[in-house]
Amino acid sequence: MSYAYRCLICLTLTHIIVDASAIVVGPLWGELERVHSLSENALFLVLTIHALASSLAQPVFGYIRDRYPIPSILWIGPVLGAVMMPLVGPAPDVTVLCVALLLGGVGIGSFHPEAAVVAGSLIPERRTRSLSLFMFGGAMGLALGPIACGAIVSTWGLASVWLLAPLYAGLILVLHFVGKPPAKLFERDRSKKPQSLYHMLEGKIFWALFLFMVCSLRLVPNMAMDKLISFILKDQNVSAFQIGMVQSVFLFSASAGMLVMAFRFKSGHEKAFMIACPLLGIPLMLALGWEGCPLWLMTLLLVPCGLVLWGTSPAMVSYSHQLFPKGGGVASAITMGMAWGGGGMIQAKITSHFVALGKPQLAFHAIIPCLLLAAVGATLLPALSKQPEPQSDTLETA
Repeated sequence: MSYAYRCLICLTLTHIIVDASAIVVGPLWGELERVHSLSENALFLVLTIHALASSLAQPVFGYIRDRYPIPSILWIGPVLGAVMMPLVGPAPDVTVLCVALLLGGVGIGSFHPEAAVVAGSLIPERRTRSLSLFMFGGAMGLALGPIACGAIVSTWGLASVWLLAPLYAGLILVLHFVGKPPAKLFERDRSKKPQSLYHMLEGKIFWALFLFMVCSLRLVPNMAMDKLISFILKDQNVSAFQIGMVQSVFLFSASAGMLVMAFRFKSGHEKAFMIACPLLGIPLMLALGWEGCPLWLMTLLLVPCGLVLWGTSPAMVSYSHQLFPKGGGVASAITMGMAWGGGGMIQAKITSHFVALGKPQLAFHAIIPCLLLAAVGATLLPALSKQPEPQSDTLETA
């Protein structure tokens, strides 16, 4: 196996741990609302901090990355996230809860722009597939995280979730040591002045903002799903472990979708996926929003939701990298950070409103206009120039 593939695998495994840390709070939303007696406004504030901390950190670190690459951010950021996110369990009040979400989100957000550019650069002739494998790791982390967190909380209580911190942090350091990316990926031509944001985007400021809007709307159901599942099932007195298991059905399906993308996706179809997948998600939201929807049917519907709505998201990242080839970090920040924050802001208002009404399931219906607008917006995005893709990879053996 070539060193590039070893680095990609280690980066993917690190992504598993990073996103497992990020989703620690997933099965706990209903319990945190009860323990801290969160009102609609307080819940909206907590959900907003959770959505924006990581998302706003990503464009900042993406911009820094394109001017002054920081190799150490690939382990410093993840360790910070792994240590802070599990503190949401033992947090004694809302202030500490918000601080843990804020600092943990910044650590997690700092990792993604740098890691996404490195993942795409390790095997440039298979950029979309490399990114799909990298993002598959993130989806796997999001799928495994709720199970691990739910099992610990169901066994030892809410405060015990902090036990995950030393485990996750230690694994991150080991993986960085084993698969440290080549230094040449972080080199910058010092004879050239650092690029401005305008030059990174090649003057396409309007399209950057428009892409952000389209992707934000596209990601509303992704950002809302774990929260809505938690609130819906908590009202039915379902345990944290069972909530985590149901959430993981959606996220394991997302992982499967990304794995298919990694090995079967052909470059040139990114825009088509960005149009079709939101439209395919609309009937699924209609069914999930049925107030009489039984648990078995909800769980079954989460499989196509994960495949279609999350599993195909690497197409957005690949599209952004090709639209802004001189600003890979900023492009990653838009589609892997800012857009998730934008979607998170929209879902935070939708979720907190319907939770306050005592009808969280109806929030799925409120998501439908977001998907429709995302599909319409994607049709207006510029077409990418077609680039021939190599027919096969050449693997170097060590």
